[in-house]
Amino acid sequence: MTSTDTRPVILLTDFGRKDTFAGIMKGVIASISPESRVIDLTHDIDPGNILQASFLLRISYAYFPKKSVFCVVVDPGVGSERNAVCIETRDYFFVGPDNGVLWEAATGNHIKQIIRLTNTDYFLEPISNTFHGRDIFAPMAAAISKRLETLAILGDPVNECVKFYLPKIKVNKSCLELSVLHIDRFGNLTLNLSENEFRQFVQDREFCLAFKDRRINKTYKAYSAAKENEVFLIPASSGYMEISVKNGSAAKMLDARTMDSAALEILSS
Repeated sequence: MTSTDTRPVILLTDFGRKDTFAGIMKGVIASISPESRVIDLTHDIDPGNILQASFLLRISYAYFPKKSVFCVVVDPGVGSERNAVCIETRDYFFVGPDNGVLWEAATGNHIKQIIRLTNTDYFLEPISNTFHGRDIFAPMAAAISKRLETLAILGDPVNECVKFYLPKIKVNKSCLELSVLHIDRFGNLTLNLSENEFRQFVQDREFCLAFKDRRINKTYKAYSAAKENEVFLIPASSGYMEISVKNGSAAKMLDARTMDSAALEILSS
């Protein structure tokens, strides 16, 4: 078997880089399927933050080769009775804890089947109560990477898994009530508002985005178009609208946190 015969394994965890957790997962995958390519999506999810992991997986998976295996370990319920699952979609495989972290990405690519991972022949023994990434998820991802004839060998088909939805826009008369989904390392604030939704709502009218004590009424196509330290809206590469500051951090300037609220309204008709 060569690397072209295996499926890439994409890792997304909250393990960080200080400890050896992510590296050990790679070691397990290499031991089971040495030919498999392993790609780090990120290991810098905030500990246990299902919202952050769900959002970043949702906006990222489509940029990877078809049939990639996403191994997602953001698992505050590790060691509990929560299930381990593999969700096969039209183009990908998503492996991880059944806590909702896989749901947004999987539903975005049309779910074909859900397998509850129960076949202990594929687990590492003994199974730690604190490191299922090593003992369950990495071995399962490696097995799927090797192009198993059927996923059914890994466990039992189920009809449902835990659902977790990104915060929805609330429509209040002529106002959209929004939430901050994510804050990137540059301090940009990603809103739960796509560029298309923004354009359709605003059209050519004047608008105001109320965020804490700020009133934001500028939008630009590029950061360079803004004035120094100006707060503005910009369509980000994710397809969502962001609150940004030129050459600065919107998160620091506005003392922002994930799930802070904002309100977008029209000033003129």
